[in-house]
Amino acid sequence: MRETPARDVLRTLGLLRESDGRAWLELQTSGTTDRPRTVVRSLASWEDSFDHLSRLTGVTSADRVLVPAPPTGSMFAFALAHTAHLGAEAVNLPQWSPRGAVAALRTCTVAHLTPAMLAGLAGRDLGRLRTVVCAGSALPAPVRERAHEAGLRVVDYYGSAELSFVAIRSGARLAPFPQVEVEVRDGVVWARSPWLCQGYAPGQSGPLRRDRDGWATVGDRGRLDDDGGLHVVGRDDTVTTGGVSVPCSDVEAVLRSIDGITDAVVVGTPHPGLGELVEAVVVAPAAFDLASAQSRATERLAPTHLPRRWHVWTDLPLTPVGKVDRPEVRRRLVAAREAGVLPS
Repeated sequence: MRETPARDVLRTLGLLRESDGRAWLELQTSGTTDRPRTVVRSLASWEDSFDHLSRLTGVTSADRVLVPAPPTGSMFAFALAHTAHLGAEAVNLPQWSPRGAVAALRTCTVAHLTPAMLAGLAGRDLGRLRTVVCAGSALPAPVRERAHEAGLRVVDYYGSAELSFVAIRSGARLAPFPQVEVEVRDGVVWARSPWLCQGYAPGQSGPLRRDRDGWATVGDRGRLDDDGGLHVVGRDDTVTTGGVSVPCSDVEAVLRSIDGITDAVVVGTPHPGLGELVEAVVVAPAAFDLASAQSRATERLAPTHLPRRWHVWTDLPLTPVGKVDRPEVRRRLVAAREAGVLPS
């Protein structure tokens, strides 16, 4: 097997497996909503996409690249391997910290961030940062706009540990990544490309589905516009309240569009009469007018979808790979209510 800097990094990270002249990758999913599982893929399904990403992001060997969390998920593991492929220098933080990221950005020109991480850096001194490569969940428009106002170039993409790259933003829209075909069937995003994984480790299962023609999906919902741009909603995460199914991501999109709200997460908490109660946690400044935001939400959401309880936090808990930790938000609300800190 021809040795490369990227393979050295993958071997050091414990992701590269070698046996009897064969080599492959075994990656852990992020485990945001499910238990982590191992995704198995060929080396080529990552290595052959490196040059495409370099061209689309403009990242070169002259850059210093911030990877702001441990490579326990595929996004940051890929970032480290891609940086090694370029011959650029990587700065890998042991854990996500806005303060640690700001310190690193005094010298880093590129950063791989999740939307929640990018939102957490709003208003801070971003040093030499020029380009943000963003993934992990849908990038809210207000977060993108604030980054642009700060003079940053933001390149966001949609993919998963199983599918790898599916679409990357080209201009104003998410367009298929090079060599990727995209279809939306009954509201579900399907992809066909050289970047798909081989499957899960023996004895494991997950959301990956395939058809006989080589297409695959992980169940993310989305739609294609008339120009072929992809709009990804995410996997079904619903609250069932009073017999009505409320898609959390739909409500969160509306909340993030309200002035003053920089991020939002919607969860369902136990309720004796309704089954679950829709609760919203929003990130907003100290002077935030909650009553005004609730009024605007009332104008934009169906009554069944309106959060019954609202909470304003300074930030949201994140998983080790930088995604909003929805189960932890739910746990904190339930624990606070059981302790009498929040009204029942």
